[in-house]
Amino acid sequence: MKKYVLHSENIINNIQTYRDYFGDYLHAKISNYDSIINDLKECPIFTRDIYQKSIHDIIASEKNNESALIINGYSMDYLIFKDKFLLKNNPYLILDAAIFLSKILNIKNIDIILRSYYLEEKNILIKALVETEDIYYIDREISINIFDENSYYDNYKEKITVPFLENKKYIFDLETITQFGYFAHIGKNNFEKHGKGNFKGSILLSISGDINIPNLYEFELSTSFNDIIRIAGNIPKDYDIKCVFTNGFLNPPIDMESLSNIYLDYNDFENLNIKIGNGGICFIGENRCIIRTVLKIVFFAKSIACGKCMPCGFGFNLCEYYLNKIILGKSDNSDFNDLKNTLNMIIKGASCLYIKNLANCILQTMEKFNYEFIYAVEKKITLYSFIK
Repeated sequence: MKKYVLHSENIINNIQTYRDYFGDYLHAKISNYDSIINDLKECPIFTRDIYQKSIHDIIASEKNNESALIINGYSMDYLIFKDKFLLKNNPYLILDAAIFLSKILNIKNIDIILRSYYLEEKNILIKALVETEDIYYIDREISINIFDENSYYDNYKEKITVPFLENKKYIFDLETITQFGYFAHIGKNNFEKHGKGNFKGSILLSISGDINIPNLYEFELSTSFNDIIRIAGNIPKDYDIKCVFTNGFLNPPIDMESLSNIYLDYNDFENLNIKIGNGGICFIGENRCIIRTVLKIVFFAKSIACGKCMPCGFGFNLCEYYLNKIILGKSDNSDFNDLKNTLNMIIKGASCLYIKNLANCILQTMEKFNYEFIYAVEKKITLYSFIK
């Protein structure tokens, strides 16, 4: 099986090779928007984010007053190299699909948000935009802006935070917009050839942790996880896998057997009460300290929390405090219970679904590996001593 299915590496480096590969830009060759919308209803594509919404439902639902279509290249840290891959290898497709979608939605402004240190990727995108505007004169009809977090704030006086990303209706991550671009270019019938189950297309999986070849992979929907694990180099032979985190720590951890028995399929994930979401998958080896793993998730949560609401702004600091006490051998049972109460407080009180899911992931990890926490509290030393 190839590492990539629809996406490819380093095959398109100018507007002419893009046109040779795909033909004309979408907005120039497709005028029947209703046909595309109906095709998306029959062959749904879901956003690669916390909500996992159908593109069809977003387009077909009642319009709101948002004046901009936002293309989100401002992913969280474990998805950064997915953003970089898509920007380097698909800049014309990102622009093409964004322009076409803005025409369907009748939105005249496209804002592409990147991280400030995506310097090479920003230059690639600017070059693609200049070539696109030179040929199609789209700047006369649609305004396309490329921002980082600082210039976006200077322009709109809004910070790029989790609440900001969750509260915008017309916001699409880079993978979703490129998947939509492939769908529109090759048509529903050809798109449906990618995937054997009820859902079609492909997913970019960011595979990390204790697996032999961690990397970015693209798989057709309905690919078995046994095949996915094999292609990622299999699990190292000298230890077992303690658990697997999916959807970038937004799902509760699952055991290796459960993962091995399912396919890359929305229904299979739903049956386990989890989501495919952003495609982040992290394997945790048996010899990893789960308490230190949880602490790393807390550090991540603190790094993305906006701090405006008390539950997450104060709550994750408390979580860090209790976890450090447990790791240092200075805790008792009350600290363990207070840690769980703090996480429940965050789940009930936080305003962002992303934060709620992170807190629930931590809480469910504690429940699943309760014995490690109890051992550390009682013995004043962690059962396992390290984590990468």
